[in-house]
Amino acid sequence: GLPDTFTGEQRFDISKPADDCWNNAQHQWGNQGCVAISPDKGTLGTPFNDNGGGVFALEWDPEYRRIRSWAFSPHGEVPDNLVAALDTANAKDPADRVVPDTDTWGSPYGYFAIGETTGCSADHFRDMRLVLNLAFCGNVSGNRYFGDCPAEAKEFKVKNDPVMSCNKFIESEPEALSEAYWKIRGAYVYQREMES
Repeated sequence: GLPDTFTGEQRFDISKPADDCWNNAQHQWGNQGCVAISPDKGTLGTPFNDNGGGVFALEWDPEYRRIRSWAFSPHGEVPDNLVAALDTANAKDPADRVVPDTDTWGSPYGYFAIGETTGCSADHFRDMRLVLNLAFCGNVSGNRYFGDCPAEAKEFKVKNDPVMSCNKFIESEPEALSEAYWKIRGAYVYQREMES
């Protein structure tokens, strides 16, 4: 789905395929890039926290020419194979580690074809980094302000613009961010063994 321009809420009755990973592609929603947001409720914000968090997974696989992503919340939704892989990730003997099998995890909420026959060449993705960002009022998160923070939005509304209103709230009430943090149990990177 695509975010509604005014509310930031995802609308799954409309869709627009992203065939260009550049975030300023002229024929795509502004800043679309390769964004994907799960249609499941509870994969971000207060509902995510109320569920006790969850697990996010991303598969970047040039061999199979795809990038796929999943969000599992609450923890009871995490596939057995992924639970076993996470539980055994630090086993001293590699033979005791469970290998993640993403094909057993169900449908991903994001799927991007990469490679020669697509608009996103596999070479475009390299030297990847994991970035954790508390973006409060950016293009995507700021557009969610009216829906996610209705009481604050009424008090700090600026020109019916969610991003400007969010910024005004942040500037006026910095103490409201004292509880903004990530609680991360772990970050795991798995790589396919290369065949010789």
